[in-house]
Amino acid sequence: MSMIKIEGVHKYFGTNHVLDDVNLEIQQGEVMCVVGPSGSGKSTLLRCLNHLERITSGKIYIDNELVDHRGNDKDILKADPKKVSSLCAELGMVFQRFNLFPHKTALQNITIAPITVKKMDKTKAEANAMELLRKVGMIEKANEFPSRLSGGQQQRVAIARALAMEPKIMLFDEPTSALDPELVGEVLEVMKQLARDGMTMMVVTHEMGFAREVGTRLIFMDQGRIVEQGTPKEVFENPKNERTKEFFRSIL
Repeated sequence: MSMIKIEGVHKYFGTNHVLDDVNLEIQQGEVMCVVGPSGSGKSTLLRCLNHLERITSGKIYIDNELVDHRGNDKDILKADPKKVSSLCAELGMVFQRFNLFPHKTALQNITIAPITVKKMDKTKAEANAMELLRKVGMIEKANEFPSRLSGGQQQRVAIARALAMEPKIMLFDEPTSALDPELVGEVLEVMKQLARDGMTMMVVTHEMGFAREVGTRLIFMDQGRIVEQGTPKEVFENPKNERTKEFFRSIL
């Protein structure tokens, strides 16, 4: 079952062609890892999926529903805003920076969106949040403020916060890039458990070990284009494109 479908997507920032004719489909239960050099359009692609950025042209489908159809930076087919909002809510997003509310505890950071956006009963929201904190190994930190948590702990709370909205798909934008090296493993372990649980995931990452171990498909991007894709084994061990080979030679 197709969860996300991207057709002919282009994105410009001024004259900078950040996404260049991107075509991609993500199936239910897939863990798609996206790698490539800085500035290749990886993070922009994620941001376009959940409408943090609007595409310049192309189509984006979520759950087989068209949520964006644009050409020359204008809507071709104007989708119902409520429907788009509902479909985009199926995408959970975890950023490089944790973006937790500093004046709220870990528990409060997780419950605020279900209570305010989904109108969930506070008691139920807190019960769900405690279960999510247990899932990410943070239940003993429920009443701590972000300033009392390490970077890895904050990122695990951020993952729990995204899961609190019960998304069908999780998007990760280099979730370990802002962490000290010794804290990376604890966040990756949470992501591995999500993959084992069957969560559909799209992960922009520079953690090649994670991509090789957990990914079901590997995408290599360069200059806004998908240059190569396949299973991690295929792309790591037998890349066909010269640019892919050059990239892996420089980092592995």
